[in-house]
Amino acid sequence: MERNYEYHLPVLLTEAISYLITDKNGIYVDGTLGGGGHSQKILEALSDDGKLISFDKDIDAINHCSIKLAKYMAPSVHKFVPRNESFSKACSVAEEWGLINGFLLDLGVSSKHFDNESGGFSYRTNSHLDMRFFPEGKTAEELINSATEEELERIFRIYGEEKFSRKIARRIYSVRRGKALQTTYDLRDAVISALPPINPYDTLSRVFQAIRIVINNELSELELAIKKIIPALAIGGRIVIISYHSLEDRIVKNLFKEHSEPKQHINKYRYENYISNSVPSLRILTKNPIIPPRKEQAINSRSRSAKMRIAERSV
Repeated sequence: MERNYEYHLPVLLTEAISYLITDKNGIYVDGTLGGGGHSQKILEALSDDGKLISFDKDIDAINHCSIKLAKYMAPSVHKFVPRNESFSKACSVAEEWGLINGFLLDLGVSSKHFDNESGGFSYRTNSHLDMRFFPEGKTAEELINSATEEELERIFRIYGEEKFSRKIARRIYSVRRGKALQTTYDLRDAVISALPPINPYDTLSRVFQAIRIVINNELSELELAIKKIIPALAIGGRIVIISYHSLEDRIVKNLFKEHSEPKQHINKYRYENYISNSVPSLRILTKNPIIPPRKEQAINSRSRSAKMRIAERSV
């Protein structure tokens, strides 16, 4: 039975689809199905011969969109295929249906996760420290109560870019010696008690973000997905990625750059340098990331940090 959760509004919807669709008869992948906003727009743009395969680790998203987009799954049409898997498996589409004409990732965390009081994603509601998108692996509670002080500091500093990471790690380590941190409020109170008398909400957001990223292995999955999808793209096929924080955007930017420029190496046995990857596989279409227009930002506050980058398979 489908749970009654709201999904976030699709960000940069018109812009993303206009860049993504180059062949209405092609094969497309939406790596982050969510509430189906982008997927629905893609399906509307495709001909009856086109196909969309959409991935999501959240079974609720699959169930929700199987109802919402049911007309595209009818045997007479069969242009929409939902997959209950991580987007890092998207390259498998090429093995089944042929090279991919477009790959879309909207990396925003669904409103459903933040609004679900049992998920542990938000410091605004008191719930069990879980933070998993998929019910497998270590929970946030297990991570917080087992990591060393040094490991906690590194998590907050690297994945949250938090300047008070050392003080927060030290405080959590001290608190848990008396009692394990089990709820979001336990973690929230420990973080606040480590801070000077300032507005704590930005820091809380960064700390919760850092833990969520580690628990779900988000950055490694993103990097893996991009590397694996490039050879699965048809010539002229496009990668469209919408990210929401600097760590994600940096990975996208650097990987696009790595695969769009010849690599120069120093050969210590010869005077001259040599070039590998002399024919880059990508062409970057966005010198600077595209951001939502002010009108969209005013309507959808969660779009304010969004950045979209696009690259095209060149060879």
